[in-house]
Amino acid sequence: MSELGREKSGPCDCVAPSEYYDWEESFLSDPDNEGQLDNTEVKAGMESRSKMEMNGKPHMNGKVEMNDKSHMNGSVVAGKQETLQSYQRAVFGALFLGYACYIFNRKSVSYAIPTLLASGLITTNTIGKYHHPSIISSCQNTAYAISKFLGGVLSDRMSARVLFSMGLAMSGASTLLFSRTENSVLWALLWFLNGFAQGAGWPACAKLLKKWFNPANFGTWWSVLTASGNVSGTISPLLAAYVIINHGWSASLIIAGLLSLVMAGLTLVTLVDDPAHVHLPDPTALPAHHAASTNKSVVGESMTVGQLASSPFLWLVSACYLVVFCTKTALSDWGQIYLIEELGRTQMQASSFTSAMETGGFFGGILAGILTDKISNKVNLRGNGRLMVAASFMVACTVGVHSLRTFLTPSTSQVVVSGVGMLLGASMFGPISIYGIVASESFPAHLSGTAHAVVALAANVGAVVAGWPLSWVARTWSWGGVLLLLEILVASSVALILSTTRLHIKPKPKIA
Repeated sequence: MSELGREKSGPCDCVAPSEYYDWEESFLSDPDNEGQLDNTEVKAGMESRSKMEMNGKPHMNGKVEMNDKSHMNGSVVAGKQETLQSYQRAVFGALFLGYACYIFNRKSVSYAIPTLLASGLITTNTIGKYHHPSIISSCQNTAYAISKFLGGVLSDRMSARVLFSMGLAMSGASTLLFSRTENSVLWALLWFLNGFAQGAGWPACAKLLKKWFNPANFGTWWSVLTASGNVSGTISPLLAAYVIINHGWSASLIIAGLLSLVMAGLTLVTLVDDPAHVHLPDPTALPAHHAASTNKSVVGESMTVGQLASSPFLWLVSACYLVVFCTKTALSDWGQIYLIEELGRTQMQASSFTSAMETGGFFGGILAGILTDKISNKVNLRGNGRLMVAASFMVACTVGVHSLRTFLTPSTSQVVVSGVGMLLGASMFGPISIYGIVASESFPAHLSGTAHAVVALAANVGAVVAGWPLSWVARTWSWGGVLLLLEILVASSVALILSTTRLHIKPKPKIA
């Protein structure tokens, strides 16, 4: 009896409930047994204790069981996150390489034009004929302007994976066919088809980025992806020049076309439209305690196309995008002519200015994405944080255009000229990247592609305005007059952003 008493009352890390010992107390209170345990009662008591332990009533066993389940759940979540990150890397890598192939195809004929002119296959003597290079180029640009808008709308209504891969395959096929004929009418038709296929590329990229990456880092991923165009624009002309010199112009187009066809196949099997399709967590989802406090200015998920079209904020972004794209296109197309005709610079010096703009644009685009992510996540601004950063870039653009118009002279150091070019490139490509991000993230997912298509269409209108209309201004006044007009437009866009903060749509809270 003394042993049983010690078992019941002695110290133990796991104190059993008193009912474990009901059978013991019953026995001890019976003087007839005289300290002898009945085998039947012992057996019944042991079975009762065993069942209670199996049910998890002992405290220690319960804690161990809960810890095991918690550890298993944590391992599953960690495994899901690792898988998600692997998919994110694969999706982004496929988009980066695929969009670089898009750019290579888009410019492949431009790289071959000097050789085509030298061989007499095309000529600049008869403007308006199909074998004039401007006709071939115009066919592509016109189709691209139309299809980029349609691509944005389609990205909301079909698989972005299929849209991206299909456009890349069509672009590659048209480039291959272009290399196999010398008929100028077919060239114009094929390059129209190429431009039409090109419009599927970026809208699909925007849609996939929004599905796969956290809004807290969306701007950074967007800006790095846009840099794939700069990378392609740096490498592809060197590759094309080498192939043309050694193997002819058609070989260069064949390589561009084949690369795109192969890449189209890879993106078709690598890209995934949505993490949910492979049973992965949504990287864009907000935690419950943040979802409840979503900013009131966020547009509802039930928005219709009609409501989108009537959104003042969408038209604000479109107007600013039009201005900056018009400025960028004008300086890219006419900047060299201004430097040569009005400042007496050489062709090489003028080309260095254009190259400096592209270099500045590479860094400006990436910087804009990183800055807007940090500011929109940590700083509570009155208006849309990304749009405010775009306004600061546009202030720098105003300074750059003013410097180009007033401070540069025929005797100005080439280093200073290139410095102004880098400033202009960074301050223009930064907002170009930001406006696309703002349009994509400020509206519901089911309309993000359409919203981006609208602002992209406005940008294309700006590119058109930078052509013949600005050349007419230059003939009527001067290139200095063109720069003054651009300076006024850029400054006006800054004033427009700052004076309309009540119209701004703020993004949802972002959790890194």
